[in-house]
Amino acid sequence: MKSESGNIYEVDVASETCTCPDFSKRNPSGGCKHLRRTDLEIRSGNVPRPDGRLPETTDVVEQLATEIRELDQEIEERENRRQELEATVAVIEEVSLSRLEN
Repeated sequence: MKSESGNIYEVDVASETCTCPDFSKRNPSGGCKHLRRTDLEIRSGNVPRPDGRLPETTDVVEQLATEIRELDQEIEERENRRQELEATVAVIEEVSLSRLEN
C-alpha cells in the first residue's frame, strides 16, 4: 500500500501485519491505519480479497458486525473510565472543600 506520505508498506491482511513503523513499534490495537484502510477497501469491494475474490455480502455483514462489537466495547471502556475520573474529581473536590472549612 502506498501511504499519503508516498512511502510504500506491505500490508498482509491474512496475518494482520504491516511493514510501517507504527505497526512495528507500537503494534496498535486493531492494526495500523494502513491495515485498517486495506481491510476497509476489501470489505467495500474496491479491491479483491487475498484469495483474489471480491467479498461476498455475508463477509461484509460479518465484518461490520465485528466492527460494531468492537465499538460497543470501546464505548463501554470509555464509560467506565469516565466514571472513574468523575469519582476521582468528586474525592478531590471533597478534600478541597474540607480543607477550606478548616
